[in-house]
Amino acid sequence: MRPDNKRVFANFAVKVHGAELREALADLLRLTDYRFIGIWRMQGGKANAAVHYDRENPEQLSAVEVPATATYCCYVRESGQPFRTPNALVDTRLTAHPAREQVLSYCGVPIMDSSGEILGTLCHFDVVPRDPEQVDIELMLSVASFLALGQHVPAYPKHAS
Repeated sequence: MRPDNKRVFANFAVKVHGAELREALADLLRLTDYRFIGIWRMQGGKANAAVHYDRENPEQLSAVEVPATATYCCYVRESGQPFRTPNALVDTRLTAHPAREQVLSYCGVPIMDSSGEILGTLCHFDVVPRDPEQVDIELMLSVASFLALGQHVPAYPKHAS
């Protein structure tokens, strides 16, 4: 991990231990120009953000529940690996994906427990193209591991069906 990201990670951990998970995620988001960051969970064929932060609407605490196949998180879940796209409209991997015209950019990593079970995803996303190279994947993987191993991953949102 880059030296500056060691400080970022330490600050993230302090905020999480202080019960400020959403603010800790907002701090990670501020390192990029993406609009959204979230911890996404999947359950019963659906997906929703257990924690959601929207840079343009910080008072918005939740995302909209969608079919699990309508998120790019499904690629992370299927592969157990990071997935990113700078522009879904020109990404040939996504020509049939249902969200490609609504969510244009995505950079996500798996959140998995010590046995390798994927609990969810930690992802940046936006409705406009963004350069995923601005997201430090190593930092995101460290954060995801910290969240999982420290049991800081919230359950699937109760308000969702």
